Amino acid sequence: MATAAHLAVTHPARFEITTVSSMEAGRDLRNRVRQALQHGVRDFVFDCQRWDRLDLLVLSSLVQCAAACREHGANFDVANMSSTMLKDVRELRLAERLGLAA
Repeated sequence: MATAAHLAVTHPARFEITTVSSMEAGRDLRNRVRQALQHGVRDFVFDCQRWDRLDLLVLSSLVQCAAACREHGANFDVANMSSTMLKDVRELRLAERLGLAA
């Protein structure tokens, strides 16, 4: 008789977002989020404390990660975003896509 095992992931996956970016780093972040989603992770925290200047590659990757989380019914939380970065994200009208209060 076969039995199915289900791994319940109870802690959030945490990712540190920094200003240093590249196309490869953005692709790696998106791949890591997709892999975590496939393994049942449903809570994600993106710590932006070290993200200190607007970087469109980073922002694009975050928006894509947020979309992937929504598609899978996962929680996507942005933590420690500076007021300057939050202002920039709002001016670009992307706050809602990142789940940030308007």
